[in-house]
Amino acid sequence: MSTPPILGTLPGALADAPRKKALDKDAFLTLLVAQLKNQDPLSPLQPHEFAAQLAQFSSVEQLTQLNEAMAVQDMNSQLAILLGKTSFSAALLGKTVAAAGDQVAVPATGQARVRVEVGGSGGKATLRLLDASGNEVATRDLGTLPAGRQTLALPADLPPGTYRYQVKVTTATGGQETPVPVTTFTLGVVEGVSFKDGRIVLRLGGLEVPLDDIAEIEPAPPPPPPPAAVTPPGHPDEPPTPSEILRRR
Repeated sequence: MSTPPILGTLPGALADAPRKKALDKDAFLTLLVAQLKNQDPLSPLQPHEFAAQLAQFSSVEQLTQLNEAMAVQDMNSQLAILLGKTSFSAALLGKTVAAAGDQVAVPATGQARVRVEVGGSGGKATLRLLDASGNEVATRDLGTLPAGRQTLALPADLPPGTYRYQVKVTTATGGQETPVPVTTFTLGVVEGVSFKDGRIVLRLGGLEVPLDDIAEIEPAPPPPPPPAAVTPPGHPDEPPTPSEILRRR
């Protein structure tokens, strides 16, 4: 007795099942029911075979539920992380931060500041300013820098603008100039927070740095002291002057 092919009797959505990488639990159950309807009456499905397929169906359903629960848990975890980062970035407003990077904004008046970490034992340092195209805009001698992390006030005669900078440090070793490793940072006061490409970005004046690149946070500067109270002449709390006493007589 010939048995019609199972896939020939399934709905169109399931007829394409071999093209899919995996079947969901509904497709698996539909496939099992179709198999029972189209089984060979002379050689029906044995009870242990049916039980095995039901066990497979139960496993598929449990795995599907586990995947859905994990997806929800992952989404909740990402949301909690985002909320935590948002609160943290808001707390940075008004504070000076140093982020991994090489940006610097040179003001029209005053001096720009950068932070670098010089390796080895330090050495002679040279500053290079580069524009957005990588062209050198200015170069200045910074003298001798010691080793360690430090904040540098750049020369006041630099052209104003937003640049990338390089600090090259060399030391004399055996009559030759040997380069010293230098790590640069972008330094500035956090003035705003924005979201770009799924990331939290801090605005440092005209510069922008991702929150994840923050390497150091400085406390906000203390507010200036209130001005001293000035007591006007003749105030009741101020003793009268000799001339005022004579006038009163």
